[in-house]
Amino acid sequence: MPERRRVRAITAGLVIALLVAVFSVEYTVKSGDTLGRIARDHGVSLSELISANDIIDPDLIRPGQVLVIPGEDGEADVVHVVTSGETLTRIASKYGTTVSALVTANDLSNPNLIRIGQKLVVPAGSGSGQSGQDPNVRSGRYHVVRAGESLASIAAQYPGVTADQLAAANGIVAGVIYSGTRLFLDGPTFIGKGTGGEVSYVVERGDRLGDIAHDHGVSVSAIIDVNDIANPNLIRSGQTLRIPTGSLWVCPVAGATFFNDWGFPRTGGRFHEGNDLYATRGTPVRAPVSGTVEFKTGSIGGRQFNLQGSDGIMYLGSHLDSFGKSGQVLAGEVVGFVGNSGNADGIRPHLHFGMYHKGGVINPYPTLIQNGC
Repeated sequence: MPERRRVRAITAGLVIALLVAVFSVEYTVKSGDTLGRIARDHGVSLSELISANDIIDPDLIRPGQVLVIPGEDGEADVVHVVTSGETLTRIASKYGTTVSALVTANDLSNPNLIRIGQKLVVPAGSGSGQSGQDPNVRSGRYHVVRAGESLASIAAQYPGVTADQLAAANGIVAGVIYSGTRLFLDGPTFIGKGTGGEVSYVVERGDRLGDIAHDHGVSVSAIIDVNDIANPNLIRSGQTLRIPTGSLWVCPVAGATFFNDWGFPRTGGRFHEGNDLYATRGTPVRAPVSGTVEFKTGSIGGRQFNLQGSDGIMYLGSHLDSFGKSGQVLAGEVVGFVGNSGNADGIRPHLHFGMYHKGGVINPYPTLIQNGC
């Protein structure tokens, strides 16, 4: 993305939008409700719901009880698919959480009975429980930036931590940090580059197969073979072609304005875990990689997609105006459209974009920048 586009992101209007206070909402518990189900229905994490209501026993809620639903972009719960030989204890250890947290989040009646292929929700923030088990899971240590601090001065306060480590763990690409921002002292780092496979391309008026092949760095014959094209001189406007590719990561919102608002403070003592990509309402939101898309709707994230990518990353996009394609998708296919649903109502349309890996949250900014978004 041209430098001027990134600079334009830091405008008065955007700063005002980022500072708009978003208020919590209330929910009255109904018969049969569980905390895990309430959290999923409202697009927040179980840990946030427990924290916001000072709940001591997450298994004990009563009909008529009024719960506060945190009013901001929530962290995404991670979905784990059970494989052969796994137990809840082993899964909990992998993500740095507890068996009881998994039982509550998934409404499990028998914690000793899980099946291969079953999808389990791992409550957001679970990766902060146990360090040293998995290099992709954070230890939970963080630092809130004070006025006048630099990466070097912050690193000097923590034995064994370097400025480079801070930059990598928080996706800082130019050494710029902001007062009030929460920085993790360690944790997962990832820059998306896509995986081998296919992307989709919708033919535009005037397109020729040779030009499409050239633009995507593949041969005409490869496109012909994948799409079973009988006449390479006959393609029509609006036709969707499968394009074989080696490694490709697609910008989720083409032409969006954004900057590194990772870790910015939010209401209730929380912090922003993602980047906000601002664009005109209705702008297509595309799958950055191939994978499986599921939709959910809640009072916080509004209309939201969760994409389990072929690269092992869980991608999240909130505040959609409407949904696109779900299920199996190719990189570049439209999974939704930019809006301001959920608690972004009244705020400039944007996509809250997040990335998660093995219970750890990742700053998307380096991936967006290095892929020319």
